[in-house]
Amino acid sequence: MAGLRVIVFDGGPGLCLYLRLPGGQRLLVDCAARAGAEALSLLRGLGEVGPLSPLTRHLRLGSQTSAADWLGVLGLLRGLVLRPGGSWVFWQAAPPREAGFGLTARVIPRCGLPHPPQPDMFEPAVLVLGLTPHEVLALGGGPADWLAAASLALHWPRLPGGDGELLVGGDLPEAAWESLLNDGVLCRLLGGVSCYAGGLDQAGGQPEDGASLDQGLIAAALPWLLLGAFSGEGVSFLACPGRGMLRTPAIGMLTIDADERGVITVEARPRAANRVAWSGLARPLDDAALPAPAALRRALGSRSFTGERRHV
Repeated sequence: MAGLRVIVFDGGPGLCLYLRLPGGQRLLVDCAARAGAEALSLLRGLGEVGPLSPLTRHLRLGSQTSAADWLGVLGLLRGLVLRPGGSWVFWQAAPPREAGFGLTARVIPRCGLPHPPQPDMFEPAVLVLGLTPHEVLALGGGPADWLAAASLALHWPRLPGGDGELLVGGDLPEAAWESLLNDGVLCRLLGGVSCYAGGLDQAGGQPEDGASLDQGLIAAALPWLLLGAFSGEGVSFLACPGRGMLRTPAIGMLTIDADERGVITVEARPRAANRVAWSGLARPLDDAALPAPAALRRALGSRSFTGERRHV
């Protein structure tokens, strides 16, 4: 991954994805038909493209694009943080150059480190979960279904001042949790979870309208957005048994760089309408009106939980 740069940004009509590969190839993916001119203007201003460094490919995915191709595009972003079976992310906040947030991180496959140590220089490691593209396609359904199933999830360890753990499920549907929780070791790792947060808008939509790719890109970037939220001051949510909104910072551009040492640097800043953001409702697993997915509750066992509003 050395020399890789990935940028997710608000391109005006919709979100866009830009990649500069280690070999120098440059790829731009628009998620709205009218996003091209504004996206190219931004990339020129950043010095990413120009007369001597033109785009290698400019893609506009639409209704005729296959599911495998759509998942391949999302995989370019998901692959930075997800390994088969899940990943530990060791991270720490870094001073941002502009308003927004900054992070540095290392990603280690879960299968290679069953129980991660907690180095003093890092925040507690978080566990990132998600299905492989093959597993997503095996669930079937239409575009909205596999875009939701391609979402990433994040397990947050015991929080300061609290006595439970948080699992952010992104847009993952019931069938995806059924598949993930076939892993008994994973179920044990999630055994301390008492609070679940899921996305507020899981209605999906057809890829050709642009909204679903927006949703897919945000779900693929969810671990970085959440780490950015928890790295800031004054971030809060209502611990179970109450409810509380969990929101990531309002940003419009997320830049991710990977160097030759395997260190990932993340910078986020405002831009345009700041649509590179996610929000969800944190609630108990057994919330009466909106419980966590049934597969998750069965695997972890329903439990009651008390807590208070906490700041992290």
